[in-house]
Amino acid sequence: ENDYQAAISGGLSELATEETRFSKCDNCGAEIEFSEEVHATECAFCAAPLVTDTGTHRRLKPAALLPFKLDEKAARTAMTNWLGKLWFAPNGLQEYARKGRALNGIYSPFWTYDADTKSRYSGQRGDAYYVTRTVTVQENGKSVQRQQQERRIRWSAKSGRVARFFDDILVLATTSLPKSYTDALEPWDLSALVPYQPDYLAGFRAEGYTITLAQGYDEARNIMDHQIDRDVRSDIGGDEQQVDRIDTT
Repeated sequence: ENDYQAAISGGLSELATEETRFSKCDNCGAEIEFSEEVHATECAFCAAPLVTDTGTHRRLKPAALLPFKLDEKAARTAMTNWLGKLWFAPNGLQEYARKGRALNGIYSPFWTYDADTKSRYSGQRGDAYYVTRTVTVQENGKSVQRQQQERRIRWSAKSGRVARFFDDILVLATTSLPKSYTDALEPWDLSALVPYQPDYLAGFRAEGYTITLAQGYDEARNIMDHQIDRDVRSDIGGDEQQVDRIDTT
């Protein structure tokens, strides 16, 4: 794990970074990393031709990865079974499967963030109570009186503190895949993470990050803010809550 401020200010040691060769797809925007022996291929996302950049770029080195659990044969079987269950499938996808073209596994990048937060808040606690009212209603063309329970809220000021440690808030670090697709794959089994070694990439491709560390932090902060808001509302208690202010450090 690396210090966030050191990472965005360029203060990390060379051990936390690496030189990589990659090419950006002009068609879909994905950035694909190349091994030294590869100079041209096709984009794993849109099949457009790719030629490697002539230079190298220093980037943050992956700290860990989730190894593939399916080989190409198992992946092809799963894809064929899935296609067989579809009423309608894109012609291009069916043709791709029929031709038996190779399936390429690709590692997608994620940022992960930790934060030890402490928050002070002020708000209102709402406790429900009921009063009985007499109302006039129409029944069979006649006006009759009925007793009716009416819900009301008694508000009282509330303030306090909450604390939460966030561990491994994951943020997709690329825009080449629809976020709805990757969200559907969660939760990831982070207990299966292994320390990053280049050998794991043998036979696979790796996508470079196109969302910066700072941009990813904005999304991670949004995730944490929503959880802190839920913590505050739980601490306020009552039947309803109004949160006026939250200050988090």
